Amino acid sequence: MIPTLLIKIALVIIVIRSGYVFIQMLNRRWTNNLLDLLFQASIFIIALSFLI
Repeated sequence: MIPTLLIKIALVIIVIRSGYVFIQMLNRRWTNNLLDLLFQASIFIIALSFLI
């Protein structure tokens, strides 16, 4: 029970953080690397799929 709960909490934190970083990178769109932007988006998508 507790390990599953900790994993769910960690995934929520990963989703929130990667979404935040992705939005911050979009706001500075001309100074960031496209690969970094795609990396953050992929982390968000994978973590969200594990969470759901």
